[in-house]
Amino acid sequence: MKRVLLTLAAALACAAPAAAELPLIKQGTSMGEGMPLKAYASITPTVHLFGDSITAKLAVLADTKFVDPRRLRVQAAFPPYEATRAPTVLRVHIGRFQQITWTWTLRCITSPCVPRTPPSDKYHVFRFPPARIEYLKLNRAPAYGINASWPPVEVLSQVSPGVAAFLAKTKRLNWRLGVTPVAAPTYRVSPTVVFWLALGAAVLFGLVALVLGTRWYMRVRPRRAPATAIEPGTPLERALAVLRYAHEHGDETLQRKAFERVAGELGEETADDLTRVARELAWSQRTPADDEVEEFAEQARETQEDPA
Repeated sequence: MKRVLLTLAAALACAAPAAAELPLIKQGTSMGEGMPLKAYASITPTVHLFGDSITAKLAVLADTKFVDPRRLRVQAAFPPYEATRAPTVLRVHIGRFQQITWTWTLRCITSPCVPRTPPSDKYHVFRFPPARIEYLKLNRAPAYGINASWPPVEVLSQVSPGVAAFLAKTKRLNWRLGVTPVAAPTYRVSPTVVFWLALGAAVLFGLVALVLGTRWYMRVRPRRAPATAIEPGTPLERALAVLRYAHEHGDETLQRKAFERVAGELGEETADDLTRVARELAWSQRTPADDEVEEFAEQARETQEDPA
């Protein structure tokens, strides 16, 4: 255990210590100096080339007898750098001692981080605001806290001094660009074959749809009434046409009414026997047979053609 503590202490020795705003614990703590926790901030590397990523670590050492690590809150910002992902958190717990380490991966590829000429601290060296570590009460209000200062970060240009001198002398850029050749695409089935197969399938499905649509239309379309031999003109012809329609469609009620109407159109004086037959068929309990109806209609037509 002592070896682990010594290793952690040696690793944090080079980090920037925190400014203390902590309560003094007289009975002593595992941190020493009567402090319930300590914080160390570090950045690697502190000198890097433009566009490279850097790593910021904030380690908090706490005496768990006086500090609940779950109630620690960390606030850190690195302008103009931005975190490439959420920080990772590592916890190490040995006895009363616990270390919580937050790690950020930072990068800046915007204009503020571009090295300027001539070099100066104003453009090349960045000093981040201190990280704030607060210990919260049960109601989530801050009880006390400390700050941890980050070391300054310096950005260098990716352009070597020789290239910079060449650019300053010639005032032009010698661009070098390498394009990796792209392999020709391969297909399991030729695109031309797929196109013609799809077109043929579309035509086939269209023909099937046309056939099915035609059959459906022939089933549901309204049927035309069959043409009658008589062109209805006179009242008797119209009555005979109704009789024929009712007989062909099996409408017994309409057929009886048509017989009665034919009897009325014939009249008792011109066709006394035929009128009586029409009324008997109209009021008969049985349904007239087909030959009876046909024979009656034929006789009625003859009466219309030769009233004498």
